[in-house]
Amino acid sequence: MPEAWFDELAELLRIPSVSADPARAGDVGDAAEWLAEFVRRAGGSAEVVKTDTHPLILGDLPASTNGSGAPTVLVYGHVDVQPPDPLDLWETDPFTLEQRGEWLYARGIVDDKGQLYMLVKAATELASTGELPVNVRFACDSEEESGGHQIVDFLAADERGADAAVIFDAGMTKRGVPEFAVSTRGIVYFHLTVRTGERDLHSGVFGGAAANAVHALMGILGALQPQDGRLAEPLRAGIAPPTDEEQAAWTSSRRVRSSWPGPERSRPITGPARSSTWARRRSRHWT
Repeated sequence: MPEAWFDELAELLRIPSVSADPARAGDVGDAAEWLAEFVRRAGGSAEVVKTDTHPLILGDLPASTNGSGAPTVLVYGHVDVQPPDPLDLWETDPFTLEQRGEWLYARGIVDDKGQLYMLVKAATELASTGELPVNVRFACDSEEESGGHQIVDFLAADERGADAAVIFDAGMTKRGVPEFAVSTRGIVYFHLTVRTGERDLHSGVFGGAAANAVHALMGILGALQPQDGRLAEPLRAGIAPPTDEEQAAWTSSRRVRSSWPGPERSRPITGPARSSTWARRRSRHWT
């Protein structure tokens, strides 16, 4: 990495923008301002939009030529980070970028300041040489790590739209092999209340005789989650099976071929799950 790029990235990472800590609200705002100013210096426009929680960063970097006819790409990322605790597990200051060998260390280097910097830097570098082929819209937030909803609300109300969206927040399956994730995994959740009586009953008197709501809930969830980790067939309706090309790619992948559990230090649900990790990741599941 060129020294100037390292210094730029280090400047962003130096900001302790922990969105879950109210005491760091000012730092979160500083990180938002840093990103907006970075886009402005590249010749684009950007603003930090205050919300009732943490700010949004909205900006535009026009295509180098034929801006009105060029496609538009929406870029999302977030400038907030997780708390660095426990601090005694860090070998260096978590907000000071350090290179050890071929690895960079700092809070936010991989989630998500590092990836966001690469996206913004690539766009600004292309713009500086007159080679940016698309219009770039930046719609970023500063509360992803604390479960915020401002970016979701903004996009739901947005009427400009874009021809494509890029979220640079995934792992690298194999070094040296470019990779695109063409969709993201969604989530559906709900609150379930199970009642087996009109009021609380003393377990010393009614235990073993009265229905226990916990037992009922265990039965409900157990029916949804078979032991092999595969959802019940009615819940799998509409799932497209993996293609032969996908299966072959997964088999040849270094990550898939590596022994379980690898760096994740976990156990497979069943023996077959060991060899079908990627197929399960692209399918529906219950967690």
